[in-house]
Amino acid sequence: VRTAVIEDLKKNSREFLNKDEYAIGDFSKEIDRRVKDEVAKMREKDEYELGDFSVVLDDTVKQMVCEMTGNEEYQFGDLSNEIDQRVKSSVAQFCGKDEYQVGDLSVELAKRTKAGVLKYTGKDDYQFGDVTKQAIKNFTGKEDYQFGDVTKKLMGNLFSGKNGKN
Repeated sequence: VRTAVIEDLKKNSREFLNKDEYAIGDFSKEIDRRVKDEVAKMREKDEYELGDFSVVLDDTVKQMVCEMTGNEEYQFGDLSNEIDQRVKSSVAQFCGKDEYQVGDLSVELAKRTKAGVLKYTGKDDYQFGDVTKQAIKNFTGKEDYQFGDVTKKLMGNLFSGKNGKN
């Protein structure tokens, strides 16, 4: 199998390089030649010149930005403006509003967080420590916490084969 793989590599190398013998650097040179030929074709030139790739890349990116924005011609700032508009639209949608205003996301996150805490604790008004009290109640199964309850529960679970679940 090893010999077959080596022979296949040699055959493929000869075809890729279009030569019978390999010398160090042949692959790099061949790849460089092929890339330069393609860039020259993209620039509709006979030969590659330094800077052609940058021009092709710049043109391609500008064309993609025009496709994204729906603009006929690229103008500086188009991509930034498009991203800004899309983010604001997404935030407005997340907040249930038609149009984004500064602070909408913070207000919405605070509102959702408060609702989640109140739902978790089962209380109508949050006080500092309510989440911790509820978590301990859920873990120990006891309504009123006393010092040592968590340790007793952990040790009980450890020695009874439970995984911390009631």
